Amino acid sequence: MQKNRKWVLTICAIAAAILLMGGIYAAFGPKAAAGAKAYTLEVVDDQAVSKTYEGRTDSAYLREVLDELAAQGDFSYEASDGEYGLYIEAVNGLEADYSRDGAYWAIYVNGEYGQYGADSQPVADGDAFRLVYEK
Repeated sequence: MQKNRKWVLTICAIAAAILLMGGIYAAFGPKAAAGAKAYTLEVVDDQAVSKTYEGRTDSAYLREVLDELAAQGDFSYEASDGEYGLYIEAVNGLEADYSRDGAYWAIYVNGEYGQYGADSQPVADGDAFRLVYEK
């Protein structure tokens, strides 16, 4: 009987910890801004050649901005949903294959290395994004 009680208390403590962590993430995690926002997106390829896109969007997250740019026709990207969110595999036809040579598309936000994937990176007015081919 005493052993069962310890298990029940342990499970309740773990459940409470999970709920607390979820609440903290909801309160302090990334927030998307509503309404029209200006942004820039710079794409830097494997030869350090860059191309810059500027625009306005109502999108909440970077993935939606990438989708809008792709629909306009001058920009393309390929990505897959993975364990950690959207993984960008190719931009403007240039594939980055980490398993082959350690290359990947890094996301920078306002000069800082991105902390979120494209599908969870919020877009705020004036944000400057960079997609950089890195090894």
